Amino acid sequence: MELPKNIKDEIWEYCRVNDISNIDEFIVKMVRQGFTSEKFGATPWDKPAEIKEVEVEKIVEKEVIKEVPVEVVREVEKIVEKEVFVTDDEVVNKLQEELDKTKVILKDTINDFDEERIAHSKILKEKDEEITKLLVINKEQEEKVNNLIEELEAEKAKPKQEEDNDIYGEGKQGFFGSNISDLWNKKKK
Repeated sequence: MELPKNIKDEIWEYCRVNDISNIDEFIVKMVRQGFTSEKFGATPWDKPAEIKEVEVEKIVEKEVIKEVPVEVVREVEKIVEKEVFVTDDEVVNKLQEELDKTKVILKDTINDFDEERIAHSKILKEKDEEITKLLVINKEQEEKVNNLIEELEAEKAKPKQEEDNDIYGEGKQGFFGSNISDLWNKKKK
């Protein structure tokens, strides 16, 4: 038989609070007691119960725990190892002098480098200006060449005049004389 969820939850909660580990056995026990109570009634039917009044004196002992502040002091020993260098003042002074000289040399080198960098940038700027001028000149020359090419093409496109004419406009045969040119023309025909 399946129990309703709310009853099952109540039983589980009761068992947990009262440290009952075997829940199934507990449920069977409760069903028996309930069935017995239903079968035979809630009160015994043999004799009525006798009620006795008894005075009971109770002595209740309470254990009072009082908190007393306790101060705990811990001592921790810490070992610190420290390296101590023993130096010679002469060596330190020599090293300091070398360091100072090196700083001066480095500063001079940086200054020289900056001066050279500035000089190189000026040279590069001048070269850039020269290149720009040369590019302008080159463009002008290209335009001149293109103009000359156009003129040449225009000359080629013109109809060709006969350059074979002599001073009389009669062609090369004119050197034979004017009478002969008539004969020459008749021969060609």
